[in-house]
Amino acid sequence: MYHNVALARQPIVDNSLSTFGYELLYRRDVRANNADVYDQVGATAQVITACLLDLGLHNIVGTGKAFVNFPRGYLVNPSGVPLPKDHTVIEVLEDAGFDAVLLASLRRWHNAGFKIALDDFVFEPKLAPFVEIAEYIKLDMLALGKEAFHQQVEALRPYNVKIIAEKIETWEDYHFAKLLEVDYYQGYFFEKPQALSKKASNVNQMTLLQLMASLMKANDMSIAELENIVSQDIGLVHKLLKYLNSPLMGLVASVDSLRLAIMLIGTEQLKSITNLLLMSEMTADREVLQAQVLLRAKHAELFAQSQQYANQERYFLAGMLSMIDVCVGVDLEDILSELPLPLEFTGAILERSGRVGYTLDLIEAYEKNRPIKSEEDMKTLAQTYAEAVKWVEGFRAAV
Repeated sequence: MYHNVALARQPIVDNSLSTFGYELLYRRDVRANNADVYDQVGATAQVITACLLDLGLHNIVGTGKAFVNFPRGYLVNPSGVPLPKDHTVIEVLEDAGFDAVLLASLRRWHNAGFKIALDDFVFEPKLAPFVEIAEYIKLDMLALGKEAFHQQVEALRPYNVKIIAEKIETWEDYHFAKLLEVDYYQGYFFEKPQALSKKASNVNQMTLLQLMASLMKANDMSIAELENIVSQDIGLVHKLLKYLNSPLMGLVASVDSLRLAIMLIGTEQLKSITNLLLMSEMTADREVLQAQVLLRAKHAELFAQSQQYANQERYFLAGMLSMIDVCVGVDLEDILSELPLPLEFTGAILERSGRVGYTLDLIEAYEKNRPIKSEEDMKTLAQTYAEAVKWVEGFRAAV
């Protein structure tokens, strides 16, 4: 139900040697010293997923910029990315193929509000249209050599772009670039890439495919229908709540139902997140545990319905989240502290307070065959458990 995600970051500094932003780099695991990329599109998707839905972009770059490598296959994909535009710079790789198709795609990204950086760039007059829509040009000191680097800087001076000198390895490299009055610097002279890692929940591929098919099918799909699909996968619920809780999202309200979470994210953003997760191929075999989570969540919801409790959708979410520590492999209190939940809702899950907590206690007692004082509760639990089992079996047969 969970796995370790990793990426590396390398700072980009300004002329006062203050950190301006970080380039985010793909890593297979925290021990890897280089990218070792086999699938550029998948690697980009995994970097975005890790920083946005797992590690938290604010934890990686603070208030600075995140420079993310985008291969051609991702750039021409119309689905977009759910990254905050004010904090994201799209790095166009040198092998992206600078043709009319790419130029049109970059203009769409630029018009959408994203900043563009041309990575390992070598200027030629025919590439001027690309320079004109770029905010940053990254020149590789090591690959170009000092003479060619100087020529590139002079060729780019007429354009309104900021130059980042990368692969700065020594004091001499830095001093040379500083004399040329470039804007920013990056390289081992300042800091090597730093690996970051964290445990993250898996997402079921069938749920993602079902959700994407529904999102593509019609523009008028109801929130209730989307909620029904999303609620079937605890890993997806966890990631969506973490996404909402990022300081970069600016969420001022707390969330105590999946329906509200989906409404706050919006269908277009949900489509981007779903597409991102599909491309990152973050799927694992977890059928038995998935069934247990779904059974507890549905059982809690059906019991709440039988008691005519208000806000019955809260009970499904509480049931799911009460088992998320097993799914993610991290202490339950630590996980819930990362999510935009009301304090009383978190307390209900952790301390079993209020009606939600009481319901969770009863559900868990029934699951583990513990004594239940009320005969009426026992009778209701048996009935709602049977209904929940039937519902889970129906869902699993459907997917």
